Amino acid sequence: MSNKCEQREKIISLRNVSKYFQGRKVIDNVSLDVFCGETFLLMGCSGSGKSTLLRLMTGIIKPDEGNVYIKGKDISALSSQGLEEVRRSFGMLFQYSALLDSLTVKENVALPLREHSKLAEDIINIIIKMKLALVGLKGFESYYPSQISGGMRKRVGLARAIALDPDIVFYDEPTSGLDPVVGGVIDKLIKDLSAKLLITSVVVTHDMKSVFAISDRAAMVNKGRIVDICTPQELKNSSNPYIRQFVEGSPEGPIGSFREDIDVHDMLEL
Repeated sequence: MSNKCEQREKIISLRNVSKYFQGRKVIDNVSLDVFCGETFLLMGCSGSGKSTLLRLMTGIIKPDEGNVYIKGKDISALSSQGLEEVRRSFGMLFQYSALLDSLTVKENVALPLREHSKLAEDIINIIIKMKLALVGLKGFESYYPSQISGGMRKRVGLARAIALDPDIVFYDEPTSGLDPVVGGVIDKLIKDLSAKLLITSVVVTHDMKSVFAISDRAAMVNKGRIVDICTPQELKNSSNPYIRQFVEGSPEGPIGSFREDIDVHDMLEL
């Protein structure tokens, strides 16, 4: 548990949050809490609304109804400047890493340090080396993204996400597109860094291996609603038909293989 906060302190809270796109409710009256120091997963099928919830938590979009609190501040009511100040307390690992191809690994990791701090260049260089060492990429500073593997690009993105020593790190499908072994490496990094750096992690995923490997709790999202919030053991033992179908990967069940609204929801997951 993080020493940055008290045990069971709520660091993220959603209260009766709803979001509409083109007149359709894609997030439906969601309330949940993420506690300081935990690894909290948002899991669900493609188009379930989990990535939209992540965008609401990070302030990329605002709710049409309800409130989103980060460290006690209602970010849905903040000005652009106020939101930017809150955002400095968290990092983000994007689904496809979002590295700039024209910059080296070192330059990519340096971006938030140069944009949001007034640190001297020699200090920035020390921090970059430390963060790259934490993700197992010592000595790769001068490489370009095109010269390293997909798993390594994810690790560079993670080094950038933790560059400013955030209280919270958000992960959008961190193991997507990776083979099982490399996906396991990323999961282990998330778990290890959460413990070493004393941060809260919020992970969007549909990968059940990740759910059982790294989560303290996981929220099952379906059609913009929270079906249930469980520990990994509770997920394994759950009798909820939505959770059972998702955990087992069955094509038969209440979730369904194809839905009328999947095109709209899938668009929101991009």
